[in-house]
Amino acid sequence: MQQPTLSHVRIRSTRDAIAVFYGVARNMLPLITRRLDAEERLCITAGTVFVWEEAASVEASGLGMERWTDGMGWGPSRVRDEFLFYHQKECDMNEEPINPITPWAQMMRKRSNRIPGSSSRKPTESQRLIKQTYSVLVSLPKDRPSGTVRKWHLTAYFNQETLNELDTIDDLRHLDVPVPDGWFRSARATKARRENRAIADHPQSSEGNISSPTSPSSNHSMTFSTPAAQTRYRGRISTLNTTFASPVPLSSPQNPAFIHAPLTPTGRLVPLEYLQNTSQRNRRDPTDEQFLRRFAS
Repeated sequence: MQQPTLSHVRIRSTRDAIAVFYGVARNMLPLITRRLDAEERLCITAGTVFVWEEAASVEASGLGMERWTDGMGWGPSRVRDEFLFYHQKECDMNEEPINPITPWAQMMRKRSNRIPGSSSRKPTESQRLIKQTYSVLVSLPKDRPSGTVRKWHLTAYFNQETLNELDTIDDLRHLDVPVPDGWFRSARATKARRENRAIADHPQSSEGNISSPTSPSSNHSMTFSTPAAQTRYRGRISTLNTTFASPVPLSSPQNPAFIHAPLTPTGRLVPLEYLQNTSQRNRRDPTDEQFLRRFAS
């Protein structure tokens, strides 16, 4: 039977968590290597701390865990000081016909009913468990020649009612020791740095930009309904691939004669000669011109 890494202890900060990881790395504290079974889950109470290694599960041996399971239901996570906190759902504390509790919670109910003085009254908010998690990337000295990096997770449980009664790392002298540099790195901070680098390498078009390199309309000229919009457009560098975009007349009834003047890839206006030549090519047939003049007279 696997024992918790620590019992009757609360984790106050990432420094406390690193101290626990270091105790596991020195084999002073047990590392959880497989999922908890039903009996082991009975050990989960306020003050219980588990450290486990994330690894692909091996069906034959049953070793390895890709995620933590405790048989309880939890609300959405909340982030604080690099920790994730989850509040236990009320349905796991009280059995309801329309929302039956898990087998683990049923075992807890039976066990609590056998304890003298226990009652089935609804627990208060301060009695409900809170799950606290923290993850690190581990570089052990024995793994460095091969470049192996492990991922360890700390999962701790507490409630508000007994929080101040729990011990701290300061009370555990064998854990309150300096931790060497380079052994542990916050997995959350590392992930954030990777995401920031990805954003820097592939910046997204901000609101108001004309087009992005992957936009399907990046090879076509764009029209705007007001001259003010065109002014904003001219103030930016175009990402058009063509040398010049064909001018497109605006359909706005307020400004029917306004012609959109596209930009060159360097952000300058198209030469006037080009526009004049284009207007010559797009002139109406002489017969159409005569009919239009008759309608106008």
